[in-house]
Amino acid sequence: MARNSVKIGIVMLAAWVIPLIGIFLALTGLVIGILSIPTSSRDTVRAGIFLNSLGLGMSLINMTVSLYFIFSGDIDIQSFMEQLN
Repeated sequence: MARNSVKIGIVMLAAWVIPLIGIFLALTGLVIGILSIPTSSRDTVRAGIFLNSLGLGMSLINMTVSLYFIFSGDIDIQSFMEQLN
């Protein structure tokens, strides 16, 4: 199970850009890593927990900064959506 936590942590290095996906993956990887502490190699468990904690922190920072810019008015979502169409 610790290897799965590491694999999810590696995916987290790209998934933190989309906060909702990143937070979900990080929490899943952390739970798997924590549950595998008594059964797996200590180094593998540490790597999985570290990668997922790092990804969770980056996702939360990304979400916080994005929400700040949206609610402060620095980013106008309506004009952005109009430009996409």
